[in-house]
Amino acid sequence: MAQGTVDKRFLRKFARAVSVGVFLALAAVAVLFAGCGGSSSDSSGSTVAAGTTAESGSTAAGGSSGGGAGGGKSEQGSDATPAGGSTGAAGSDSSNGSPSAGPSTSSGRQGSSVPMPKGKPEPGITPQQRREATVASMLLDSPSVPPSSGGPGPLPVQYTCDGKNISPALHWQGVPDGTAELALFAMNIQPVQGKLFFNWAVAGISPELEEIKAGALPKGAVVGRNSFGKVDYELCPEGSGETYMFALFALPKKLSPSRGFDPLSLRKEVTDTSGNVGLLAVNYTRG
Repeated sequence: MAQGTVDKRFLRKFARAVSVGVFLALAAVAVLFAGCGGSSSDSSGSTVAAGTTAESGSTAAGGSSGGGAGGGKSEQGSDATPAGGSTGAAGSDSSNGSPSAGPSTSSGRQGSSVPMPKGKPEPGITPQQRREATVASMLLDSPSVPPSSGGPGPLPVQYTCDGKNISPALHWQGVPDGTAELALFAMNIQPVQGKLFFNWAVAGISPELEEIKAGALPKGAVVGRNSFGKVDYELCPEGSGETYMFALFALPKKLSPSRGFDPLSLRKEVTDTSGNVGLLAVNYTRG
């Protein structure tokens, strides 16, 4: 009888020590997942801590196991013990005197750890790259597009294949000194089959100009082949609508492409050369 008393006292001390470790581990997990939905419940009402899954025969909270409401241990195949309010919670004794708390780690943390990325951090932009970067320093707008309170302006139907399919009027400001030529592209915002889709490509625009009228091209402008296979402007979405970007680049030297040029090749040459661009996003939605 005396031996049994000593065993129970020893086990109670062990359970209390483990209970403190489990409490600290759960507190650390709660802080780590604060604001991220740290726990969830399964269909039987068992609480799962920090996103782990409670399987049959396992304990739901902190990895500890203990007796259920009836005072016995959780048997294999039984439901997981609820995390709160049960007699088998961490720190309490079950009816047969066995400790209810499970193992704790020496670091005071439980659960899987997230490995930190290895290697050197990505280098920042260099002063030379900053000087050579293309900046949206020019203002590009369209009197053909109604103003929008937010987001791309709505493109009227006459500037698409559902209408007259003519190019909208464009107006720009802020062409830098020393510009030899302007190049203009109209593209889908979303790539098509993983590739840039060009609706319009125009080179050879004089830097002295500040506008292009609707459905017209200035003297000396050279038109490339769009992604529909036509040497022309064409804006025709496949579905209910699309968002398009007009980009006007200022070039410090003339590129002098031929009519029907490949817009992808010219765009690469333009972006490698130009330091200034004007951008205009428009949205077209079929009625």
